[in-house]
Amino acid sequence: MSSGEVYEDMKKRIVNLELEPNQVISENQMCYEYGVSRSVIRTVFSKLQQINFIDIYPQRGTCISPMDLSHISDLLMLRTAVEKEVIYEVFTNLDNYAKSALVEKLYENIKKQEHCRNEKNYKGDFPKYDTEFHDIMINSVNRSSLFEIISDGMLHIARWRNFVVPYNNRIPKLIDEHKMIFESIKEGDLAKAQRAMANHLETVSEIASRATSEYPGYFKIK
Repeated sequence: MSSGEVYEDMKKRIVNLELEPNQVISENQMCYEYGVSRSVIRTVFSKLQQINFIDIYPQRGTCISPMDLSHISDLLMLRTAVEKEVIYEVFTNLDNYAKSALVEKLYENIKKQEHCRNEKNYKGDFPKYDTEFHDIMINSVNRSSLFEIISDGMLHIARWRNFVVPYNNRIPKLIDEHKMIFESIKEGDLAKAQRAMANHLETVSEIASRATSEYPGYFKIK
């Protein structure tokens, strides 16, 4: 495997919580798991450190970085600002035909989400419909490049989401929140749609204290 392939796989394992926050890892362990040299793993570790996914302590070892809820909250605020702007452009830039086509696509997406209401974690069919729901709006106003700019930050949001969805049984609530966004757009109520998006993306404050109490090793202690 190349260093790029190892990097992408380790990054995926961290996001999916297969490598858990604060889990100790080593160069030797990863060399064995991936069948690569220490120089490859050192390159991978350096890149993971740059995106704050691992902490390297000289002479002490390496561990998977705990989740920083303050940082995640800031990233969610940034994402909210971007998606509220997307909704604004949906209302102001799309003509009636394009807006009707958007509403129809969102409606079809919501129907697919409803089949996932009983899923308990973020590993079934729901994640692809969740992503598709947001992408429909983002792509309708050609703003996908905005998310490429904040792609590293989105990884930390993704890791948090993989924790919080099963922890708080959030899939039914996520579907209902998507429906609220959809209905607001369909009704032509810009302010309501933006409020619904903001409520949908703010996932930290409600459960932060409970999550950190029950999973103290998962989170950065201030």
